[in-house]
Amino acid sequence: MSPSHRVPIGASTLLMVVVAALCMSAPASAQFVEELRQTLDLFPDPLARSARLVGMGRLTLVGDDPHNRVTLWDFAGNPIGVADDTVSVLELRPGTSSSSSLHDIIGTGRERQDLAARDLSVGYEAWHRHEGSAYGAIGDLSSVRLDQPRDESVETRQSVTQPNVMPIATGPMPLLLPERMRYAIRLIVARSSQTDRNRFVIQNSVGDYIDQDGESAPPTDLFTPDDYSIRTLGGGVAVSYRFGEFLTAAIGGDHTGNIIKGTNEGPRHASETREERPYTTGQATLVGRASGLEWGADARQWTSSSEREWTFTISSGVGGVPLSGRGNLLDREESGRTLRARARWKEGALEVGAGFGHHRRKITIDLPKNPGDISFNAFRNVVFYRVGADTLVLPDSVIADQSEETGWDGGAGLAWHPSGQKGLVGVEYHRYHSETETRLAGTGPRRTGWDARVGLEYPLNPVLSLRGGYLYGKRDRDELTEQNEFVSNSATLGLGLTPAAASWSVQWGYGYEWLKADFGDPAGSRESRQRLAMQFIWSF
Repeated sequence: MSPSHRVPIGASTLLMVVVAALCMSAPASAQFVEELRQTLDLFPDPLARSARLVGMGRLTLVGDDPHNRVTLWDFAGNPIGVADDTVSVLELRPGTSSSSSLHDIIGTGRERQDLAARDLSVGYEAWHRHEGSAYGAIGDLSSVRLDQPRDESVETRQSVTQPNVMPIATGPMPLLLPERMRYAIRLIVARSSQTDRNRFVIQNSVGDYIDQDGESAPPTDLFTPDDYSIRTLGGGVAVSYRFGEFLTAAIGGDHTGNIIKGTNEGPRHASETREERPYTTGQATLVGRASGLEWGADARQWTSSSEREWTFTISSGVGGVPLSGRGNLLDREESGRTLRARARWKEGALEVGAGFGHHRRKITIDLPKNPGDISFNAFRNVVFYRVGADTLVLPDSVIADQSEETGWDGGAGLAWHPSGQKGLVGVEYHRYHSETETRLAGTGPRRTGWDARVGLEYPLNPVLSLRGGYLYGKRDRDELTEQNEFVSNSATLGLGLTPAAASWSVQWGYGYEWLKADFGDPAGSRESRQRLAMQFIWSF
């Protein structure tokens, strides 16, 4: 539609809000929030907690790793399992990773960078264990920077920080079958922040690069927030019953509140969105072992319901009446569930492992139930009818929609442990499938992939162990479209230092992955990733 204008002198500032409104959409302001759903990350990731696995070909289904057993804590993240060990420990896990993606600009002999990312983190956990009881905390301090092109000449740089901590206390159930029943309580505290800034892409004779310090560019618009903050506070309880070594059952629940605030401020305008998003999560877990077999199954289900509010004001010049409004931006509903199962069997030097997971997540965005004169869409009409502002006809920027993501992943592995040694040689095969469907856009993307992994650990002497691994796989970022297929290769290396009489140990793991396009010229599109992990453990 061709806009028609009726903008008198002095009202040009008001026109800027109309341009800003064209760029406003619900998913844009929520993207950062969805990536940082702390309530769905309550259980530790085995690779995040084990530098040994990072350096040993990223094997996760075989190998008796202290942080990757089929237990209430390591497998299911149930806080009751913290007391399964008997040794008190303090662990620090510094690490970093990076990613960069490029493609050739056809006919120019130059290249263009499509993605640049880097993160730094220091994970920690400290547990005091005594006579079946335990207390302590787990958490991390992390920061991430993500650079992505906005258009041919401008990139958007996102910087995220996310410190969090989860104190836990667990022990036998007092006065009620303490030899079989246990309880746990935990507190969840986190604070996340994100800053979005635009910069001009650095261009030279070799290519266009987005991870350089180009000059600052103007914000995308005046309404969409470019600074976000999330404050998270919550907690939960869990109980378990031990039928015997062959079966332990546990149930738990958590309630977490997230206060999400987005701002976009300038010399003559201020915009803000605010949302209080609670999550209620339920969990049920079964674990057991018998005759060299250990197995577990874990199910989670969560729900969330919230409203997002908006506020905006902009000056129309000296002596002018400012344009301002506030109200309900949208209503949001979320529900989801996960189901995970894993088994590991060992007999002599032979070990077999397998795992499977399924997930479903549904998000519904609705317009305010009673829009009246407080919805953002109604505010756009105010802009349209206001004398001296503009006569541009605008479509609704907040649109009701529903998206649902479903997927599964599975794998199996085989390992051999040399007789009388701590080393191993293992192989694993993993496969995954994920699909998103939205009411407005239909089905897509549909992500699929597989990889085969080989890992080994060889004790050079009683103190030092050498590890290595290799991974090969293929991934399709969207089966429904062309030119999304990539071939992946990874190499890993690691060392373990465990002095016999010392109360400390050090683990180190490094992985390098390179991806090439499986369409057209393999050198046309390429990506590389690196990951370095260290782990310092003190037992007392």
